[in-house]
Amino acid sequence: MKRFQRIAGYLVAAALVGYFLWFASSNLDIRVLHELLTPPVIGTLIVAALAYAAIIPVTGWAWARLLAAQGESWPVSWLTAVLAVTQLAKYLPGNIAQHAGRAGLAMREGMAGKSVAITVLQETVLAVAASLIVGVSMLAASEPGLAQLPDGVRPVLAWVVPILLLSVLFLSTVHLSPARLATSPTRAMRLLGKAGGLPGARIALPALAAYAFNYLLIGSGLWLLARSAELPAALDLPLITAAFALSWLLGFLAPGAPAGLGVREGILIVLLAGVGSDGELLAFVLLARATTMLGDVINFLLGSLWLSLTRRIAR
Repeated sequence: MKRFQRIAGYLVAAALVGYFLWFASSNLDIRVLHELLTPPVIGTLIVAALAYAAIIPVTGWAWARLLAAQGESWPVSWLTAVLAVTQLAKYLPGNIAQHAGRAGLAMREGMAGKSVAITVLQETVLAVAASLIVGVSMLAASEPGLAQLPDGVRPVLAWVVPILLLSVLFLSTVHLSPARLATSPTRAMRLLGKAGGLPGARIALPALAAYAFNYLLIGSGLWLLARSAELPAALDLPLITAAFALSWLLGFLAPGAPAGLGVREGILIVLLAGVGSDGELLAFVLLARATTMLGDVINFLLGSLWLSLTRRIAR
């Protein structure tokens, strides 16, 4: 079953990459791209990249809280540096190099392997939950986004959003310790215990808020970039934020391409279809990819510098 799911995921990813490549080859206009590369757009691109890069310190803060629940105490600055220097590894095929590098650096400095595994798993679950909350909520808040939906879907969002939000918030408040779950007669609950249990509201809710803030931060940067590039006004802040959050989620569920290259672009084009011409949408997704890649480079350079300085201080 797992093999079938993995194969299906790769097929979906390949289809999205193929769709994006076809879309790009059909609508790429070098003149339009050249017109976008003006000083104001380039300046805003740097600002958007810095906003994207800022999600790493936020994630480092959340990771510190998750580690604290496992009895581990680490400086947020060091955790942020570890996250920053391993981001570029996600551009390697397989999408696991960044996690392997992160685990390797952390364990080399004395972090328990179990703590790394548990907190990365909890981070993934909370980040997925945050992407759902932000994506669906922002889509419901966007008039251009709602206009794209079939008439029957719009009223559904009116009750889906609060139910989703309340459900995630409720689950985030539940505290089930590994020790308590270890004695459960249910195998699923024992497995949950081995995965770290449920950390409870004191740990989960701030981390969930941090991951949700990350999507809002990225969306804000991309919206500023769209305005600077004079792309259609229908690409408003809620819609761009929703599209990025949902494309991250769907790209996560359909792995295969390094850093989601082509996959997330294909999803973005599908989600934004109808709010601009094909050429304008292509320009936006290319600018969005340039933003995230530049942000990853900025993080790598700053993280490498920080780790180098802290090693020298330790010596």
